[in-house]
Amino acid sequence: MSRVLKLLIEAVVLIVVIVVIFVGILAWRGSWFRDVEPSFAGNCESLELEGSAEDIQLDRRRGIAYLSVLDRLALVGGSDDVQGTILKVNLNRRPLRAEPALASKPAHFRPHGLSLHVDPRGRRYLFALNHPVNRGSEAEMVELFRQDWFGRFEHVDTFTDPLFISPNDLVAVGPRQFYVANDKVDGGVMATILQQLSIGGSPLVYFDDGEVQVVLSDIASGGGINASADGNTLYVAETAAQRVRVLEREPITGDVTEVQRVEIGTSPDNIDVAPDGSLWIGAHANTLKLIQHFAAGQPAPSQVLQVRLRGESNEQEDIFLDDGRRISASSVGVNYDNLVLIGSITERKLLVCTLAS
Repeated sequence: MSRVLKLLIEAVVLIVVIVVIFVGILAWRGSWFRDVEPSFAGNCESLELEGSAEDIQLDRRRGIAYLSVLDRLALVGGSDDVQGTILKVNLNRRPLRAEPALASKPAHFRPHGLSLHVDPRGRRYLFALNHPVNRGSEAEMVELFRQDWFGRFEHVDTFTDPLFISPNDLVAVGPRQFYVANDKVDGGVMATILQQLSIGGSPLVYFDDGEVQVVLSDIASGGGINASADGNTLYVAETAAQRVRVLEREPITGDVTEVQRVEIGTSPDNIDVAPDGSLWIGAHANTLKLIQHFAAGQPAPSQVLQVRLRGESNEQEDIFLDDGRRISASSVGVNYDNLVLIGSITERKLLVCTLAS
């Protein structure tokens, strides 16, 4: 055997070993072999929508849920002219129904993550990520809306910056201040592979009225972000690492300091912070089935869990777990009184579940 052929065989074997190891890590972190047994102590009803509610923001003072609605199934199917909107559901009225929340919106609007900010005077600002038609080559946007006297939101500004690489979610901490969680890293295929291995990561970005900075650069795919009621603590869902990063926030500079990494054993997406401080997380219990859901339309498991942060003895509980028959590909779960609202990446409905008393 020639030396060249021997080196070639060794190189091929090395590549195969690397691929096997990489796929094995993805399978382990994505819970590819997990069997999902449906469980929920309560009843659920569907509220039909014209698109999927990938994110939900609660105005708990008024009992209103805001939904980021876009027909993402149509986008996956190749439609180029799909536009979305933000809807609202008054949770104090029956029957529940989804109504327009916007008085005006940008000419192009494909909303993703949402965040509601209420200032000390009670004025309400709604922030929404807005993806361009050609992601990766056109600017990603953050849209700012301000509530008018009639309770609907007027579009007032658009923010862009090169550091909005692949924004998945955001959290507002002021009327023109917010953090953006990117779910990918800028650096090509190898950088993405390293991110999946938790070597390197995507940037967490702070925007302060036009001034933009990276405050953390090693997030393992930021799928969701939220803040404590006082705004001093951030919670970042690291989807690829199956954990939540807890960060202490410096209000003046926007800088953050890591406090804790909370392993949750599932792939987290959006995070809601309940009045008692617990985290309600929409999650993907099996990412292989999520991939198959996008590729072939197969059901993907849905999960909503509650995490109570107790220092070294955190408590975690599955509130809702489904094999994808009631709702597939859950991305968000929020709690209001005895209700759990569950949104999906793709399903054209909101699942409204009532907890057993």
